[in-house]
Amino acid sequence: DFAEGNIHHKALLISVTVCSILLVLTIIFFYFRYKRQETRPHYSIGLEQDETYIPAGESLKDLIEQSQSSGSGSGLPLLVRK
Repeated sequence: DFAEGNIHHKALLISVTVCSILLVLTIIFFYFRYKRQETRPHYSIGLEQDETYIPAGESLKDLIEQSQSSGSGSGLPLLVRK
């Protein structure tokens, strides 16, 4: 009975040690990953807060209609199935 209890105690000690090491390695990995992302430059598109993509006097609907009516492949297809 004493030997069996001793084996369970050793197994518990080994598993707790392995889990602790894995936890520490995981924390270190995510810490360095976070630090690396923090040091990377953040790219911006160069627009200030009050600037917009849609010019004044035009709506989104107007822009969509313009994009569908010009350029290569625009208009009705030549062959239409009935």
